[in-house]
Amino acid sequence: MYGAVLIIVLIFISGLIAYIGDLIGMKVGRKRLSLFGLRPKYTSILVTILTGILIATTTITLLLVTSRGVRIALFNMQAMVAELNTLTQKVAVKDNRLKDMKNEIKSKSEELTSLKEQKKDIEEQLQKTIDEYQVAEKKLKESEVELKELTKTKQKLKNKVNSLGQEVDVLESKIKDLTGQKKVLENRVNNLSYSLKFVGQKYLDSMTGDIVYQKGEMIHSEVIEAGASDKVIVRRLDEFIGNANRKAIKKGIENQKSNRVIKMYEEDLFRVAKALRQKSTRMVVRLVAQKNTLQDEEVVAKFSLYEDYQVYHKNQLIAKKQINNVESLKELEKELETFLTKVNNQAIKDGLIPNSQGQVGSLNFSRFYSLFNKLQRLEKPVQVKVVAKEDIWRSDSLTSNIEFIVRSLAR
Repeated sequence: MYGAVLIIVLIFISGLIAYIGDLIGMKVGRKRLSLFGLRPKYTSILVTILTGILIATTTITLLLVTSRGVRIALFNMQAMVAELNTLTQKVAVKDNRLKDMKNEIKSKSEELTSLKEQKKDIEEQLQKTIDEYQVAEKKLKESEVELKELTKTKQKLKNKVNSLGQEVDVLESKIKDLTGQKKVLENRVNNLSYSLKFVGQKYLDSMTGDIVYQKGEMIHSEVIEAGASDKVIVRRLDEFIGNANRKAIKKGIENQKSNRVIKMYEEDLFRVAKALRQKSTRMVVRLVAQKNTLQDEEVVAKFSLYEDYQVYHKNQLIAKKQINNVESLKELEKELETFLTKVNNQAIKDGLIPNSQGQVGSLNFSRFYSLFNKLQRLEKPVQVKVVAKEDIWRSDSLTSNIEFIVRSLAR
């Protein structure tokens, strides 16, 4: 209401000032008056301008006098804009906080719902426990009654036993002695039964089963570079054991409950790992059977460890023999077998590692027959040399890596 009255007053005053200015302008025009030495035309224009300025000045003055809001808007506009921005930011922060509080309230509500469900479960468990407790309490009361009756019975029996006196003590002593003798006899019977069963089973196995590995027979052999890290040594030993396991299965050992058919002692494995870590050369690692092993038994094995080195170089002479005139083929065969034994012993002496039979290699039948045939055809005396066809290491065996050079000495 106040604003409407103010607008009406301003319109009225502005119209009044314009009217007065128009009258003054008309009078100045008629009378051709001059202000400040100006021509009447310009004086009239000046009066009109001054009238307009007066209207604006009056309007602004009246608004400033009558309205605090106009004063603030006119003189504090920048401050109001800055304050408005600040208030807007505060409102935004409050909105974010309100949103966070709403989310937190939602989370708390969900948590409250979960706690209510847990409370319900706990109450159900509590009720179940109470029911079980009541049942147990009832059984306890029944047991107490039964215990009282048994106590009475026990007392009666005790009184009766006491009345028997020394005779009962003698009988108890005899019973105790007989019980001890019975236990001793039972243990002896059990031991004899077990021994009979064990020996009988072993005898049956030895009669019907096939021995896959002889005691001391090599299961598997590999060359491992020593001096590596613990991780590398463990990996190589694990691969070694896996290869040996597969070789044993392939040879005829039946799978046991686990995938490993080879049993070894932990201390022995640690000993080999420690030696491989401390050494700095190539090492020959062998796994050897500790006992005769049948198809359905675990292979109890032990490690053997040897330093590896080059025993023979290529074209190196290993052994030689001169065979003179022989009277029969049997004697020639004996001479050849004696020489091969010499070669075997010499190779062992030089450093090759023998197997459980004391052999470092074998000559197949066809190769033996070919050598025998050459010795038979050549004129005696004959010289036989065994030469390395390639570099031979301690871990190798004498098979296809050696060559027999045969020549007649008659010429």
